Amino acid sequence: MNDTSYPTTQAVAPEEIERRIEEYRRLGWERRAPAHVVYHDKDQPCPWSECDAQISGINFQLEKMGDDAFFHERLLSAWWRGAGLVGRCPRCGQFVLFGLQGKQKVADISAWEDALLPDDWHQKAYLIMKPTR
Repeated sequence: MNDTSYPTTQAVAPEEIERRIEEYRRLGWERRAPAHVVYHDKDQPCPWSECDAQISGINFQLEKMGDDAFFHERLLSAWWRGAGLVGRCPRCGQFVLFGLQGKQKVADISAWEDALLPDDWHQKAYLIMKPTR
């Protein structure tokens, strides 16, 4: 018996994925949605190879990063309209770009001033971390 009441799963073209992500970012910015992310398994490890930290998800809770409304707005803009937020890894202390689609090493933070989180960001944010082995 073949039940046809459920739709079949189809592959989504890369262009459509990008369009959907851009729409999500646009709507997130327009609505001033909170900055949060859940990472796929491949994106959970710290990008610095000597670090064993694995962050599965982050709710940055930018409203806890300070009382300055301009600072909050700048970080929210970096999240939704930029590449993401830059902060120190809570384990190794190296700078990481936390983006919607993954993490990247940041060796020089001079280009990231508008996206730079305070050093204690990970104490104010809600992190979901996998235990180390």
